[in-house]
Amino acid sequence: MKRFLSLLTLALMICTAVSAQNTPYRTVIGPYYDSTGAIALADPSTTIVVDLTIEKEQTIVGPYARYAQKYLDVRGSLVEKTSYTIKSAQLSVATDNAIFAAKEIAPASVTTTSLINPADEFAKVLPDRTSLSPMTAEDAAAQAAQAIFTLRKKRIELITGDAGENVFGGGLKDALEALDAREQAYLELFLGKKITTTYTERIVLPLNGTTTAYTIAKLSPSAGLQVATAADGSTVKINLTPSGITPKLATMPEVDSRDKTALQVRLADSTTCVVTVDDKVVGSAVLPVFEFGRTAYIANTAKR
Repeated sequence: MKRFLSLLTLALMICTAVSAQNTPYRTVIGPYYDSTGAIALADPSTTIVVDLTIEKEQTIVGPYARYAQKYLDVRGSLVEKTSYTIKSAQLSVATDNAIFAAKEIAPASVTTTSLINPADEFAKVLPDRTSLSPMTAEDAAAQAAQAIFTLRKKRIELITGDAGENVFGGGLKDALEALDAREQAYLELFLGKKITTTYTERIVLPLNGTTTAYTIAKLSPSAGLQVATAADGSTVKINLTPSGITPKLATMPEVDSRDKTALQVRLADSTTCVVTVDDKVVGSAVLPVFEFGRTAYIANTAKR
């Protein structure tokens, strides 16, 4: 046990000493077998962390959407829908070496075209009533459209000075902002709202030997990120391309593998990792992958 602890201490010292080198590596002590015969330490492995930035876009139909073309000469969405797209992918390596530790996931952000009302509610704009007779939805839409045109006329009068000489400076700015807010509340009744939510999903992928292609998820346009085995959706894959260059230690000399006092280390290959959604590339990075690297031997100073 004392021999094992001294080797482990030496391994930690080596990792600290070479943390700034271009070729990262981990020590391989063993395999070391504990008292039960199980392997406690063996060849290092690589776990890739993929952070997918996903955009969720919701369309909420306005209550007067069917009358937008008739009264405003614009088309409002008549169907509520939700769609998902992967905007980008960030890659990192999660190891027992903090140098390559994955970053924290950023909190989700929400953007909506409306700055007046809650994202899922419309303004309670009441049409002018001239009688006790029930008003049809189309009549209400017609009055709301007329209110929009009235607001636009008042805005022009304020800007041109036709509304009077008492509105200027900061007062003019406040008046125009109030008109803009009121008009937007009316327009939402016809055009609806579009809400965009951006969030991050993290996928942790332990590599399987020298496999170079992995399906890590499926993306459903209407349901979002799904497991890799889902029947439907676009395929989210990561492809690994080793550099083909034999990794070498930058400063430490290697010793003969037959040296019984040598310490065995694993050198990582600088591997190009590319994430795709179907055939579209959404992210890439060059990461240290130990599975495509090689084993080297360095002097064990604790034995000399």
